Amino acid sequence: MSSDASRTVAVRRQTRRRTPPARERYHHGDLRRALIDAALTLTIKQGPGTYTLADLCRVVGVSPAAPYRHFESLNQVTAEAALEGFALLDERTARSFRGADWQARLASCVGDFLGFVRAHPAHAVMMFSTRAQTVVEPDFNPLAPLDLPQARNATEAAVYDGWRAGYASFGRFAQGMAQALAGSPLAPALATRERALETALALFTIMYGIAAQWLDRALPDDWLDRDGRKTFRKIVLPWALGTAQLCATKASAHRRSG
Repeated sequence: MSSDASRTVAVRRQTRRRTPPARERYHHGDLRRALIDAALTLTIKQGPGTYTLADLCRVVGVSPAAPYRHFESLNQVTAEAALEGFALLDERTARSFRGADWQARLASCVGDFLGFVRAHPAHAVMMFSTRAQTVVEPDFNPLAPLDLPQARNATEAAVYDGWRAGYASFGRFAQGMAQALAGSPLAPALATRERALETALALFTIMYGIAAQWLDRALPDDWLDRDGRKTFRKIVLPWALGTAQLCATKASAHRRSG
């Protein structure tokens, strides 16, 4: 199956599993769900930032005034879709870093993250590629607490909740990585909270880069096949071994200087 065809199947499966017909949804009072699903669908079909709240209304089959019973802006719709995505990601990665040895534990994490992207491509785009148009985003610094102002409206509240969910998800990822690899050759890179966060951010960046390339149709489909084994073997494992070697070299130099 081609890369494009696989993505289409993934999106259709996601939509079929989560989304009843648009007019039926509205008839039964589930307009909020219908609008979120419409945003997810258009994000994959057209790309983030290419549609308006009125476009969602046309997809769902309601008047332009109908969404305001549930959402005050398009940004609120996309923020709540992203928040939903982080919940799905956490569910998928709750048991990550499992395995008999450190390489297996690292591979399970890669497979879980990329498996989430494959199963929920629209949510992944919402979480990592969509930017709020009316809310100024903070600089991402995993080494510092997330300091957000008081939300002034429902849109800001939804956007802030999404950012908090992202920070919390990354924090759990970093903690799980530090615990799972404490006795591995990567242990020196995880010895302090700051080092653990930096090392986790490096791994997360690698995995996100692979996912982003796949979502942009710039990477062959088999990079996300079979629990991400190809990504692990060709990219993540060489990075991990290189990091471990660097740690060993620094430790050796420190012993000689001491």
